[in-house]
Amino acid sequence: NPVENELFIATEMNVEEIAVYDVYGRQALSQQVNETTSQQVVNVTGLNSGIYFVRITTEDGEIVKRFVKN
Repeated sequence: NPVENELFIATEMNVEEIAVYDVYGRQALSQQVNETTSQQVVNVTGLNSGIYFVRITTEDGEIVKRFVKN
């Protein structure tokens, strides 16, 4: 799903950190998560258009997903 300004992450797991990487593996942004909610919002307004990967760190491990920034 293309993303314009905000990336919404819905999960039932306890999220500790969210990091976004470009296709070359360079970290584009990172945010610590201090609250326990079922949905997290990541502001990606400052990123250029392209393909990115989001790494979600939870107490159970890491999840990596791809998204497209318009």
